[in-house]
Amino acid sequence: MQLPDSVTSLLKSKRFLHLATCNDNVPHLSLMNYTYYKKTDNEHYIIMSTPKNTDKYNNMLANPQVSVLVHDWLATNNKASGESDAEDLKGRRNLLYDFLVNLNQSEISRVSVMINGKCQLLDKTENKDTYEFYKSLHRNNKKFDEVQVKNYIEDDEDNALVVIAITLCKVTDTNNNVETY
Repeated sequence: MQLPDSVTSLLKSKRFLHLATCNDNVPHLSLMNYTYYKKTDNEHYIIMSTPKNTDKYNNMLANPQVSVLVHDWLATNNKASGESDAEDLKGRRNLLYDFLVNLNQSEISRVSVMINGKCQLLDKTENKDTYEFYKSLHRNNKKFDEVQVKNYIEDDEDNALVVIAITLCKVTDTNNNVETY
């Protein structure tokens, strides 16, 4: 499936997404850091890591079908939506906290992108090359600070590496116009 440039640009520029998982008909929603990877024009992936002792991890083990929501928020500092905040974020610790504190002030949405996909929990012992490739992409995401990399990506024992293959994409604007890809 081909995604429009506007969607791939959004996925490249944003830092957070909402991950929806479900098990036994009980939904669970998590705010996540992520890395976007375009393998080919028709193959798009979202890479995340999560502690293994969480509801979302257990849900993905039981049900690999997930949904993701990414917003095109306008930042309170008036940066254009396509600009990266990576330099501003470098070295800061409580980025998620800062984001949540400012959420109400910056929640002027122009576009929402809803993505469905199938997740795969990668095992470093089953396919080491694939695991190391995706881990390297995720680890080298400039939007993460060193503490996040150490705690959530480098720690292979307590955390899982998650790769979501995008299977459906819907883009909704503020006028409720929906495009499906």
